[in-house]
Amino acid sequence: MNIWPGVIPGLFYAQGCVRKLAALLHAPRAASREDESFLLDYHAAETGKEMETIKDILLEKIEDAELVLVGIGEEFEESVPKVEENPEFSDALRRMEEQEKDAWMYPYFKKAYLDRSKGDKTKEAYSILDNLLEGKNYFIVSTRTDDYIYKTKLSKERIVTPCGGYRFCRCAEGCNKQLYPADGQLSEKIYDFLLKKEYDKKIEQPVCPACGKNLVFNLVGEDGYIEEGYLPQWNQYMKWLQGTVNKKLCVLELGVGMKYPTVIRWPFEKIVYFNQKANIFRVHSKLYQLTEEIKDRGYKIEKKPMDFLINGFV
Repeated sequence: MNIWPGVIPGLFYAQGCVRKLAALLHAPRAASREDESFLLDYHAAETGKEMETIKDILLEKIEDAELVLVGIGEEFEESVPKVEENPEFSDALRRMEEQEKDAWMYPYFKKAYLDRSKGDKTKEAYSILDNLLEGKNYFIVSTRTDDYIYKTKLSKERIVTPCGGYRFCRCAEGCNKQLYPADGQLSEKIYDFLLKKEYDKKIEQPVCPACGKNLVFNLVGEDGYIEEGYLPQWNQYMKWLQGTVNKKLCVLELGVGMKYPTVIRWPFEKIVYFNQKANIFRVHSKLYQLTEEIKDRGYKIEKKPMDFLINGFV
């Protein structure tokens, strides 16, 4: 999945950096064992800053910044068991496995479970983030696919989710590049159908209007993923990013790990490295380390991102 590195050249003014950045801004890919090992083994010098002091500094940097760039990663979530691990769903899962005609329901059932697992903690964390960004010129890049961010007060025009999600479906056979809005009620209908064992009800599988084949959710990592769905908004992000050149920029990473480091983690490091007026706050329970080149303008916070926001800014 390309991420339009061609629009970046005006962003950086160090010779040769465009080529390096472009290598980072290509299709999201999982980190290799070497990548992960490097980060886990790397230990930046301790800053000695207390947590409360870092929170105060973050507030100060956001207030002082001309622009704020936020990255939201896989750790920005509540801790809940996987749907397969919940004994309450054993009958439902068994039916989808044994009944071939119902196998298509699994992604919808999983979506309903994910939606229901979002409690007050998720709502509060996003609300705090919205308050922190109020009145600021910001942009958010999120690798999450749960689409919850679109239910918050955060501006949809300032959000890009390049890994897809459950809001749109595509033709499973790839007959075209069209994305179709997903039926927002279907997941709940399937959830009730399976848990209440309402097997006498008939639920139709969504089909492609063009060819009549099945529709599936447009999620990165699956065969047939349609990148065109996010590219227009990614282009808006690139234009916004060009406006950060030589400006005071506050970068906030919330739970960004190594699942798709080419989307947020590595590009954000490059942005901070080349913009001497930028600061970065990296919040993660394990992968909070900063590289040597940016540690003097960075703050590593060994904390789960939702806990960091809720415990520090309520």
